[in-house]
Amino acid sequence: MRAHRIELPTPFAVGPVNAYLLEGEPLTLVDTGPKTPDAQTALEDGLARAGASLADIRRIILTHGHSDHFGNAMWVREHSGAQIFAHSADGPKFAGDRWVIEHLHRHFILAGLPETFLVSFRERMRAMRHLFDPITEFHPLQDGDTVAMDDDRLRVLHCPGHSLGHICLFHLDGVLIAGDLLLAEVSPNPVVEFTQEGRRIATLPQYLHSLRRVLLLNCEVAHPGHGGTMGNPGARIRELIGHHEHRKEEIYRHLGREPKTLVALAQELYQDLDEINMMLALSEVIGHLDLLAEEKRVSAAGRGSAVVFRAK
Repeated sequence: MRAHRIELPTPFAVGPVNAYLLEGEPLTLVDTGPKTPDAQTALEDGLARAGASLADIRRIILTHGHSDHFGNAMWVREHSGAQIFAHSADGPKFAGDRWVIEHLHRHFILAGLPETFLVSFRERMRAMRHLFDPITEFHPLQDGDTVAMDDDRLRVLHCPGHSLGHICLFHLDGVLIAGDLLLAEVSPNPVVEFTQEGRRIATLPQYLHSLRRVLLLNCEVAHPGHGGTMGNPGARIRELIGHHEHRKEEIYRHLGREPKTLVALAQELYQDLDEINMMLALSEVIGHLDLLAEEKRVSAAGRGSAVVFRAK
């Protein structure tokens, strides 16, 4: 399998995102970047360097439902007629369903944030809606499915944690198209997730399970969603698992003997957080509290409208 990496600019702190053109029939594009003129120009230029054009794309595979990865999917489809494939668990994100915001509202209040925070957060989210066109119909991919290209095959791995419907693509020659499961410079955030009914999903335990599953594949090369090609991805997986073990113990120490809200813990660990980064910080902290709860080392109780956590 030959994958052409196409680096696309984003307006996010994470920096450029990668799309991958996979040679073979049907010609396949993995991820599409955000819907911005700069990303669209960079995508067309990258395709041209690989000897292709938008009109040649026949299949789009999306690793997950974050706008820096799927924002341009409908634009590519309009210019190519390509079919879109993704995991159904990220359908609400692709469609831009608003119930996700309502569940976040309750999560923020339980975390100890004031109502005014939600107003600012809604404004920030609304300001980013232009970075994607909603996708309401796509072909669902499930764990274990195979993606055919000529006589070659890629296996779909459902790897939730960073996003509920995150997938990776694995080739038997030891190559992994990793999306945001593996990043060289940062630890992918276990972004808080909910069921449609509003139950919060423990995403960090999911993420660590996904890492351990991929570790067993003994991949030789990983093509990540951000940054350059990664050799020896198993070493990076072990680093990430170790990082979360260390952070879990750090958060346990921060709990001390006094019960604390999520916001209090996040503010002790991170400084100068805007609305989006506060959401990410809360995701990080609650994820490690979920790990500690699995070990029966923390308990939670209501205090007014918020929830506080106490070390056992």
